[in-house]
Amino acid sequence: MRKSKQFISMPVISLEEGRQIGMIKELVVNPDTKRVTAMAVEQKGWFKEHKYIPYGKIHSVGDDAVTISQTGAVQKSGSLPEIVNLAREKNGISGARIVTESGTMLGVADDYYVSPDTGEIVGMEVSSSYLNAVFNGRAFLDIEHVLTIGKDMIVCSNEALENAVKLDGGLQEKFRGVRESTGHIWESTVKKTRELGSNVNKPLTRIKRGKNSEQPDNPAETEMPENRPPRENPPKAN
Repeated sequence: MRKSKQFISMPVISLEEGRQIGMIKELVVNPDTKRVTAMAVEQKGWFKEHKYIPYGKIHSVGDDAVTISQTGAVQKSGSLPEIVNLAREKNGISGARIVTESGTMLGVADDYYVSPDTGEIVGMEVSSSYLNAVFNGRAFLDIEHVLTIGKDMIVCSNEALENAVKLDGGLQEKFRGVRESTGHIWESTVKKTRELGSNVNKPLTRIKRGKNSEQPDNPAETEMPENRPPRENPPKAN
């Protein structure tokens, strides 16, 4: 698998002609199928029409270049209305906030991973203060836990936090496998994410009741200074 950002600026090579057609400008994501459906190609020159390579037309994605069988694989936008519409929707994933179906905010998608062979989105790289409370760095979230990919929000299952995988210098370790080693840090992190926002929605009556309980029972203790008898001045020294 490969990060989506690693595709950008890769040269596009036509095998039949043996020349560079252009460079990859962006990936076009289909949020329903959770796949990269096409690649936008940037060509040299002025007033060039937007062109795309449907992912099925890609011969191979190598370490240094994307290859196509022939130049005809790069098509004009006018012949690809569905791909153009997806490109306009800007479902880029990167930068979208990730929330569970129960309403718990997990973090932000920094990037996503793509299978070079099929264009399938394999998972997402997530950064969050909640995740960092347990691990330093980022986490990998498998696409199987992603329910909906929207323009601004990504909805995942409630089990996403426990099934995320640590990314740290190549070391991968499931969150559930380190509960014992993290101890109270793990428990407090999970509790914090589940209770996110609950304090904001406390009934006002509860808050008022709490304030009233702090007031003294004896009204005399709260008597204003102006209602108290004047204090006698101390005798002057001779």
